[in-house]
Amino acid sequence: LEFAVQMSCDGCADAVRAALAAAPEVKLLELRPREQAVLVETTAAAERVRELLENSGCRAVLKGMGGSPE
Repeated sequence: LEFAVQMSCDGCADAVRAALAAAPEVKLLELRPREQAVLVETTAAAERVRELLENSGCRAVLKGMGGSPE
């Protein structure tokens, strides 16, 4: 899942990283604060991940979903 996340500083990125680390079902693949993008792999619903991201204090919007290549 790819999310657009409003991160304005390294502190925001650290908060996002910590929020996702608290959820064992979510694996952080990429965190790009300059592009305000977060890419995760998860078995959880997209809404659950968005809630985790927003609990970090940053607004988040789902940008896209992808499957694993076979």
